[in-house]
Amino acid sequence: MSSVIHRPASALPATTLSWLSLRDHFVATVGPHSGQGRPLGPLLVLADATFAPRSRFPLHPHEEMEILSIVIDGTLSHHGDQAHGMTLGPRSAQLISARDGMVHAEGNDTDAPTRMLQLWFQPDRHGGAPAYFSRQLHGEGRQLVAGDEGMPLRTDVKVWWLSVQPGKAEPLVVEKGRQGYLLALTGPLRVEANKPVTLQTGDGAELEQGEVSLSSSSPAAALWIDLSPGSRRGR
Repeated sequence: MSSVIHRPASALPATTLSWLSLRDHFVATVGPHSGQGRPLGPLLVLADATFAPRSRFPLHPHEEMEILSIVIDGTLSHHGDQAHGMTLGPRSAQLISARDGMVHAEGNDTDAPTRMLQLWFQPDRHGGAPAYFSRQLHGEGRQLVAGDEGMPLRTDVKVWWLSVQPGKAEPLVVEKGRQGYLLALTGPLRVEANKPVTLQTGDGAELEQGEVSLSSSSPAAALWIDLSPGSRRGR
């Protein structure tokens, strides 16, 4: 079975601002920890962020980055030079392939908080006009968020949303030469491996080659990221 490196949310760098709170699983991009942390293969950033009502980032540029945003609760507003004014609700995602350059800002234009994830991936192909994609997830079970023709990441990664039901185990396999990262969107989640691990909401876990089983005593959700080889540890 695969071994698991548990990364509790309480041990991750945290940033709390008047309009934004977040925890960084890998490289931090804002706040006092900005620039700290290490990537996991092509995964540079995984920020678990909550926007206060009526708040957003200022417009800012990116080049040569794959930026995936996933809404957990609330409504995310998108501003910029692509799909300006787009809004996304729970269990929806957007992918911005920055390529030669684009400008954007994500935020919350509603009167309730918005919890979202933002992931940055280093592309393995470069150049070209920027592109925008979006997807709404429906139903239960394992659903692909990004890494196919509809949400084409320019890197060797697949991102899945897992709905875990009581009494039903979800197998996860890390193939030879791959690595995996699991994030508990809602917990607790039990990971059966060489040594069983329980993930609370917001906890992460690095998985090495092999197989584990994911289960929960109540309906829960997780994000599963299947990655190409690279550096092992997030911090």
